[in-house]
Amino acid sequence: MSQSEISDGKIHILYLVKNAPGVSYQMLMDKCLESLYLDFFTFSRCYDELIAGNLIDKQVHDTGTGEVVGNNETLVITKGGEAILEDVEATLNLQTLGYLKKASADLQAGVLETNSVKAFASPSSDADGSYVVELSTIKDGRSFTTRFKVKNKEEADTALENWRKNSSSLSDGFLGELLKSGV
Repeated sequence: MSQSEISDGKIHILYLVKNAPGVSYQMLMDKCLESLYLDFFTFSRCYDELIAGNLIDKQVHDTGTGEVVGNNETLVITKGGEAILEDVEATLNLQTLGYLKKASADLQAGVLETNSVKAFASPSSDADGSYVVELSTIKDGRSFTTRFKVKNKEEADTALENWRKNSSSLSDGFLGELLKSGV
C-alpha cells in the first residue's frame, strides 16, 4: 500500500464519519470495503492512524442498538479532523466526491434505521437473578415501547437479539392484534 492510498483512505474515512454522525465502526468498515477504494488492511491502518492522531474519536457504550448485544462503538470526527477535511475536500475529484456523498447518505440512513430500534436489559431489583428488558422502535412515525421481566441473563440476551433482528415484524404483529376490530 502506497502513501497515496493511505492518504486517500484517511480522507474517505474522515468524510464518511463527518457526514454520517454516529456511524458504527462495523458500518463504516463495511461501506469502505464495499467501495473497493480500500482493502481491509489499508482500512485498518487508516482507521488506527486517524484514532491515534486524534482526528476521529470512538465512543464505546451500550447504545441499545447495533449488530451486537452490549457495547457498540460509534465514531465522531474531531475538530482537528474537520480542519484537515476542510483543507483537502476541494481537491477530491468529482467521481470520488460523488461516491462519498452517496456512501455517506447510505450510512446516514443506516444510522437512522439502527437508532430507531433500541433494546436494553438490566438486572432486576429482585435477588432472584431476573432481568428487566426494555424494547422500543420507531417506524413510520409510530413509536412502540415495552418493558418486561425475564428469568435470567440468557433469556434477556435472547430477547435483545431477537428484537434487534425482528423488531419491525414483532411490533407490527403486536399492534395489529391489539388494534384489530371485533376483539
